[in-house]
Amino acid sequence: MTAVENGSTHEQPPAGAQVTGPFTVTPGGPPDVALAPAGETGYPGVQLKQVGEDAPVPPQDVYVALPQGKGLRFVTEGGNDCLLTVLDAHGQSNTYRGILSSDGRAVTFEGVDPALPEKGSKSTAWLPVRASGDARPGASCLTFCVGDRTSGSTPVRVVDHIPFSVAAGGPPDVTLNSATPVGYPGVVLKAEDSGTVSPQDVYVALPQGKALQFVAEGGTGYLLTVQDAKGATKTYRGTLSSDGRALTFQGVDPVLSGAGATSSAWVAVKSAEGAPATKDPLSLTFCVGDGTSGSTPVHVDQPA
Repeated sequence: MTAVENGSTHEQPPAGAQVTGPFTVTPGGPPDVALAPAGETGYPGVQLKQVGEDAPVPPQDVYVALPQGKGLRFVTEGGNDCLLTVLDAHGQSNTYRGILSSDGRAVTFEGVDPALPEKGSKSTAWLPVRASGDARPGASCLTFCVGDRTSGSTPVRVVDHIPFSVAAGGPPDVTLNSATPVGYPGVVLKAEDSGTVSPQDVYVALPQGKALQFVAEGGTGYLLTVQDAKGATKTYRGTLSSDGRALTFQGVDPVLSGAGATSSAWVAVKSAEGAPATKDPLSLTFCVGDGTSGSTPVHVDQPA
């Protein structure tokens, strides 16, 4: 009996054969990646989508290659292995160990479950890379081969630096008086691009002739406190200038990762003994890398 006589023109799979739905691979996954030379790690990736029959896509071999001449390199994680992460539509992830090529330019992963159980399901896959110290600024992408499907990754941009802004803010406005002799003027930092801002040198200067003084804290010297968006803080010990009017801090991590990320930084000050009340608010000068701003306003109500 022919297929036409059966009322169907489709060839039927042999008994016991696995029905596999086709899938697509497109750039996607984590946001676009911006990397500074010799900087932090980025995670370019692809998005997978089941577009065929309502059947799960079986495990696939995955091959990922770096672009030629762009100064990118794979990053090993979790015991010196190159890892591929696959995230399903429910937020569950699995990682796979890869085999790095002899020249370090490609990595192969075997038996990767693409997490595509049914038609229309989506998942994402990515792996970590960094820009070498001599990487040139510019845009590129990695090549992903998932089974017999290929795609470029999320765009990867190597930039001279990750831009960020500095503005007055941090703790609330500072009022110095006998009840609160020490205050904490500061600034707010904000990342203006994706990627991670590298450590910066920080310079803080007191306003001239306003009888403010820096305060040494906890017997550990003059400190700069940096607080990330989650409230975690880290302190840095600074060097006081010979006239006591400025502090310098080296290698300060601004904890800014990803466009729009914010943090705050501040120092401790007090008014000098016998300093008169101020009519107008005072402001310290903060220089963070090449970014500058005045601090939170400082009000002196009466001698502390």
